[in-house]
Amino acid sequence: MAEKLNITEPLSDYIVSEQAGQLPPAIKERAKIHILDTIGAMVSGSQLKPGKVGIDFVRTQGGPQDATIVATDLRTSPILAALANAMTAHADETDDAHFPTVTHPGSVILPSALAVAETQHRSGADLIAAVVLGYDVMCRINKAFDREWMGKRGLHAGSLCAVFGAAAAASRLLSASAQQVCHALALAATQASGVNTWRQDPEHIDKALCFSGAPARNGVTAALMAQAGFTGTATVFEGEENFFKAFSENSHPDEVIKELGSRYEILDTSIKKYPAGQPIQATLEGYFTLVKQHRLDGRRIQKIVVRLPDTQARTINDRHMPDVNCQYMLAVAMLDGKIDFQNSHDFERMHDPQVLELKKRVELVADPELTKIFPAVRSAIVEITMVDGGQFKVLEDRMPGAPYNPMSAEELDEKFHSLSDPVLGEPRSQAVAKTAHNLENLADVATLTALLSR
Repeated sequence: MAEKLNITEPLSDYIVSEQAGQLPPAIKERAKIHILDTIGAMVSGSQLKPGKVGIDFVRTQGGPQDATIVATDLRTSPILAALANAMTAHADETDDAHFPTVTHPGSVILPSALAVAETQHRSGADLIAAVVLGYDVMCRINKAFDREWMGKRGLHAGSLCAVFGAAAAASRLLSASAQQVCHALALAATQASGVNTWRQDPEHIDKALCFSGAPARNGVTAALMAQAGFTGTATVFEGEENFFKAFSENSHPDEVIKELGSRYEILDTSIKKYPAGQPIQATLEGYFTLVKQHRLDGRRIQKIVVRLPDTQARTINDRHMPDVNCQYMLAVAMLDGKIDFQNSHDFERMHDPQVLELKKRVELVADPELTKIFPAVRSAIVEITMVDGGQFKVLEDRMPGAPYNPMSAEELDEKFHSLSDPVLGEPRSQAVAKTAHNLENLADVATLTALLSR
């Protein structure tokens, strides 16, 4: 039981500790990769409706011109910057994904950390440490919950827990004391929220707010409130009335501080190869593997059967949004021979007669064997039958970008430029990438954010 453990105090102590800033070189390198990948998601997401409404909303709110809204001429408070940049980061499905918890930490943690680091003129090394810390806190608290139990009751564990990662990253960049961090965690718990109604959202706006915008805004708010003198309970994770008790009957609070400082959650976080929902990544990789190996003509495919873990099959089965609609994505893959940012976000094309006809050829099946190994392994079985009777099948269980099969540096840079160049231009995007690759040597994060404005 949570009330029998001491969690809040050691977690607060770690958040402000020197140890949290002394990262192994491999972790620093991994963090820089995820930072650049999330920047790409923010830049491209600024052009999509969820990002646009977030930006337009913030533009009407005024406030001090302290923090940059990525890919705009707008500056605002760190709280509103965290909101808008997190909305753009998860405006679609190009951001990273933590495998064990099925969450998107980059789209919450980087916008929160970036807003505070810019206003506080912190270094690139400070930003790296805060981002790694944010991933650790967000994902560990998420691991502590029985997410299946919560999901059946309409609670979204990812949103509820993400606020603590944002608060932790912001608090560290604010040079908070351990006591202030303790208060910030309590204030974050007060603002924690998240329900699964986003599944019915036809435009990804509610999802972007639930997964990323609200937790980032509320986490930064909690850290700034604590700095301003707000106080909260010192035992938010283990008191008689605690956060775990409020939201789950079967929690494991010891996960929060387990191996903290020696095991890093960022290593269990994937980077997506395709600009599409995480559950479609293995499917697309399997499809293109078969097409390439056997030189298949997508327009002569008679049927595709896709076998996925149960929850993933339900998540991407003929959804309203193109980038999380498996049938649509395979239909345009058959027609275009590729998946890119444009065709994966084309709402109008979802009604194209050719697309509608090809969608009928795609069947999704929830596979019990793949369900058993989910979420540690995100697998797909893709079976293709051609009009001439030819049959081809592949099990894709090592998709590129997964923690156990990371993408190459060249692939990562190619993805970033495909997202950023159309918005910021190639010269500016090259400068951003160069700065991110050398982030540990950057004296002031404001140098990076200046490159991200328009």
